[in-house]
Amino acid sequence: AVVSTQSTGVEKRLDYYTRAQRLVEIPLLKEEWEKSQEDDKIWWEEKEAARIEMAIKKREYDISTRKRLLRMKDDKDAFVASILSQKEMQHQEEVNRFEKELMRVREERKEAKKQEILKQLTEKRRKEQLAKEAEEKKK
Repeated sequence: AVVSTQSTGVEKRLDYYTRAQRLVEIPLLKEEWEKSQEDDKIWWEEKEAARIEMAIKKREYDISTRKRLLRMKDDKDAFVASILSQKEMQHQEEVNRFEKELMRVREERKEAKKQEILKQLTEKRRKEQLAKEAEEKKK
């Protein structure tokens, strides 16, 4: 009975001590949580301000780049046009060269065909003449 009385006394003191500790700790924990919230808010605001500043700087850089590129656009267009005209002239020269060569080859073939036909006609006439002479000899 003495042991149980002592243990309940110890339990009561421990329980009282624990409750007192919680009562003391709760405001401290609340205060710590509020400070943490405040620190997080400050950190977020700093990060957000830095992000906004970076976005503004990037926008300014993009605008300056756009202006620079717009100034260069006329030069680029002129350069591209000159290159295209050079390529077109080269292409036209190659087409003309090809057409001249094609015409020359056609003329050569036409002349060769003409010579072949003339040769065949001459051969045919010679054979007819020989056949005619042979026929006259038979008579």
